[in-house]
Amino acid sequence: MKASSFFTTVLAFAAAAVARAQTTPEDSEPKRLEEVPDGYTLAPMTWKGNITAEGPEVAFTGANFKDIDDQIHQANPDFTWPEVTANDTTPDSAVKSKSWLTCDPNNIWWAQEFRIEEGVAYLRGKSGQCYMAAGPRVCTRISCSYKSAIWWCNDQPNGIWIDCALWANYAQDILDKCQTHDASNRIRGQEFAKEDWNIMIGYSNDHC
Repeated sequence: MKASSFFTTVLAFAAAAVARAQTTPEDSEPKRLEEVPDGYTLAPMTWKGNITAEGPEVAFTGANFKDIDDQIHQANPDFTWPEVTANDTTPDSAVKSKSWLTCDPNNIWWAQEFRIEEGVAYLRGKSGQCYMAAGPRVCTRISCSYKSAIWWCNDQPNGIWIDCALWANYAQDILDKCQTHDASNRIRGQEFAKEDWNIMIGYSNDHC
């Protein structure tokens, strides 16, 4: 396929996705899309960013981040996320935004520690801007493996946009501070931002 034809195909797919996404942030009502701890409601999320080196910014909306990741790679099979390791410098925005962390969150059961490690590794390097519907206690699942999940939740009464790169940093904090360090290899926890959103780690009763 010629480069011009490929680029036209990507733009056409992305344009259709943008058309769907433009109505999502304001019109989406929270609803139960998959399992989430008691007291929380799941809602779709929207991702916005670049999927080609010289292309325009596009947007995709999905039930969870994996759904969006799949849409991005369907639009551009050659797309890759930036490579980021656990040793990379913590963004200033992450340090400034953090409020407090708990390793004993309400209504959240234990996840498998090594599965959460895999989830944090998956989230590293995820760039772009991410949108969550108005809260409070509205979430989307950003990673899940063998019923061990990471959620991003909004407690604001309004929809929010954040830097998606913050997810991995918050999840790593929970991983570092809240794992049991015993034979059970379990973890659960929740870290809150000053802007009234949080990252939550725990058991999901969904077959992910």
